[in-house]
Amino acid sequence: MKTSLVVPVHNAEKSLGDLLTSLIGQEEMDRWEVVIVDNNSTDGSMVVAQTFRDRLPLRFVSARERANPSYARNAGAASSSADNLLFVDADDAVGPGYVKAMDGALSEHPLVTSSVDSGSLNPAWVRGAHGPPWQTEGVAAFFGFLPAAGVNIGIKRTLFESLGGFPEAFSGSEDMAFSWNAQLVAGVAPYFVREAVYRYRYRTTIRELFLQGAHWGRDSVLLYRTFRTKGMPGRPISAVTGDWGSAIAGFVSADDQSARAPFAVRLGLCAGRLRGSLQYRTFYL
Repeated sequence: MKTSLVVPVHNAEKSLGDLLTSLIGQEEMDRWEVVIVDNNSTDGSMVVAQTFRDRLPLRFVSARERANPSYARNAGAASSSADNLLFVDADDAVGPGYVKAMDGALSEHPLVTSSVDSGSLNPAWVRGAHGPPWQTEGVAAFFGFLPAAGVNIGIKRTLFESLGGFPEAFSGSEDMAFSWNAQLVAGVAPYFVREAVYRYRYRTTIRELFLQGAHWGRDSVLLYRTFRTKGMPGRPISAVTGDWGSAIAGFVSADDQSARAPFAVRLGLCAGRLRGSLQYRTFYL
């Protein structure tokens, strides 16, 4: 098998069918497989996946020791001997020709990432919570440091194994940490594959937006603790006080869900950074 597309699945019953449907009809199906990694799901995710057995080259792997996407992706990769590894999350989807485009790029580049469509799977009020679409024209730098891709990446197995896979200490920014490790350790930057389109799905309630922001905020502290000696800058006090003040004021004054959504994300980031600073004993508010 030339390529394995690894899908970590943790309670994705509502969205997994959309992803698997988007994979039907991808070119060269006899040369790749979809590795469904059961990451301690307690809903009907695996039942949904089983209904696609006659339409997709599926293989099932169990990774139920802990609910952690890095652990699940690493387990899926370890179960395969394919030269090329593609990673897709169970709550997202891909555009036509995605696998072929990413696979083709891997013939020349050891680490590739796609363009991102953050519109088609999300209602307008949710899109507004996260600002302008990201990764539509190239790979951007994050936190004033290095360029980083999301989980929509393809990796040559040799590079993946040399870096030890996804760092399992992270559970919300492991893709960013992997991208940075690739550049710092192996000297490999992610190559942008414009014609491959990854359809990203956001959370769809105010509570979920806040919790996701908090998850990202906490992990940003771990990123700082891990990469500050490599050049990742800290956050000035002025930014900290400004973020908290504007997020609280905006959330309180918002009069509907659409107006409240961006401030829920920002409040989550603030709260997550506070929690992470305490948890990791690293000041990054």
